[in-house]
Amino acid sequence: MTRKNIVRFTAGAAVVVALGYAATPSFAFRMIQNTSVGRVSAGAAVACNAAGGFAHWTNANIVWHLNESGQGTGKGTAMAAAAASWTNVSGANHNVTLGSANSQGFVTDGQNTLLFARGNGCNGNCLAITALVLQAGQVIVETDVSFSSRYTWNTNGSNYDTQAIAAHEMGHALGIHHTELTGTPRPTMYASYFGTDGRTLEADDNSALQCAQSHYPL
Repeated sequence: MTRKNIVRFTAGAAVVVALGYAATPSFAFRMIQNTSVGRVSAGAAVACNAAGGFAHWTNANIVWHLNESGQGTGKGTAMAAAAASWTNVSGANHNVTLGSANSQGFVTDGQNTLLFARGNGCNGNCLAITALVLQAGQVIVETDVSFSSRYTWNTNGSNYDTQAIAAHEMGHALGIHHTELTGTPRPTMYASYFGTDGRTLEADDNSALQCAQSHYPL
């Protein structure tokens, strides 16, 4: 038994629903499984060895573009640092970087865009939402992240921390779902916001990307 949920980050407390299989003692990361073709923002949370596989990249070089309109101004350093945290995972060849700014929206256009906007499926206590564009075989070819502009976004360590939430959403963009771990230190892929500690990946987060590398070598 699996569950489907929106790949988003919330401001409230997390409600962790047990799946129909046991988590390993050390790691409880989950991957996004969605066999649809096209643009999606939801998927089943599955283990690394799940039948049917999971969403993944076949291109090692993943470049993000920041739309600086609205609250995007001055956020480039935080976004680049979030991307670098995933590039620096040992045992994985994903090269995640921040490229030039753009003016694109939350649409399928061949660019990976980070933007600040209202809506785009991110309502209520949702802080940010990620969309994946999938080809056959659950291959990710584009992702967009929409940060809810109803909240104030900061880079000085106060709420809501741009780098921490960008790191979380970029994890989704790499095919990683929310972790089942609830203890401390909390992984970046914990389902709810928990402050600047989310900037730094934990062993559970690293293992998730290493899982992707192992199953789908780049």
